[in-house]
Amino acid sequence: MDFAAHPAALSDDLPPAGDAAGGEVPEAPSLDEDLVQRLAGQFAQGGAADAGATVLRDLLRIESRRPRVHRLLRVWAGKVTSAVRAGDLARAESWMRALVVSPTYPAEFADLVAEALDEVSSPEMLDELVVRLAAADPPVTGAGLVAVWGQRLARHLVTGMTVDEPPVNRRFLVEFLSWVGREDVRLVAAYTADPRWFVVRNVAIALGRTGRAQAVAPLESLLDHPDHRVRVEALRGVFALSRGEAVAPLVSALSDAEPRVRHAALSLLRASPSREVVGALVELLERHPPAALEARRLVEIIAERADPAAPAALERLAGRRRGRGAARAVREAARLALEGARR
Repeated sequence: MDFAAHPAALSDDLPPAGDAAGGEVPEAPSLDEDLVQRLAGQFAQGGAADAGATVLRDLLRIESRRPRVHRLLRVWAGKVTSAVRAGDLARAESWMRALVVSPTYPAEFADLVAEALDEVSSPEMLDELVVRLAAADPPVTGAGLVAVWGQRLARHLVTGMTVDEPPVNRRFLVEFLSWVGREDVRLVAAYTADPRWFVVRNVAIALGRTGRAQAVAPLESLLDHPDHRVRVEALRGVFALSRGEAVAPLVSALSDAEPRVRHAALSLLRASPSREVVGALVELLERHPPAALEARRLVEIIAERADPAAPAALERLAGRRRGRGAARAVREAARLALEGARR
């Protein structure tokens, strides 16, 4: 029977349950058979998703018969899939939250719940979901649904990044993965160990978009990733989550062997609002100045900043009397910046 089309079947009488041999041992009755029947009738009537979700939670709390719980979850799965196929993401979210957020079902039915979640998380169903999400207006309409769908959807999104023809543009997959991370960063951070650099790069982008402080640690672990494209995105993610206040990782990245990482660090330092930038750059230029061209750019960053400490820092760098190569370039750039400021 199609339980989505005939939800009233939930309240049909079941034959007495017995043991596998002869059916002589009856199943324990529900706590309140009359209440279960009345709730089942309300559930079968449909109506608003929020009201139905409340009834679902009540049924799961009091129903003790395994076959009935199984049938109830079949109906639930039908309601979720029907809502997704209709593009009603808010309704689908209500049903999903009813089951997985602060769950009311007894622990002995956890396997049935897992089966129901697997049923609504088939590759075909999740492909349809991401298509609906990508078409949503406004785009964030489905953010709550994605967040609550959790691990199964995260796995599907990552898999979609690896196929030749994903159901939607990969940029949508990255965005949706960040929505999963807003609910639980760990579900996204788990993929930082993936052996494929392009997957880890996308994961780094997603972590940076979560807005969660808990995402900083997994991003910092990627600052030493073998692939420079991952390091660039990890650096950007740490910058975004710290609101530009994380200066130390940017300064460290200035010594990266890959020019694109150093360029990203320069750009982020220029955009950083932190008062620590001037002091950190002066220390670097005095102790371990980079190549002449990049050293000049760092001096320019100091000169551009609306920081009361910047003029004194330039005077300090311009007054250095020793040094060749990069050190000399630093001194000349600082003097040039001071001359420009006096005009």
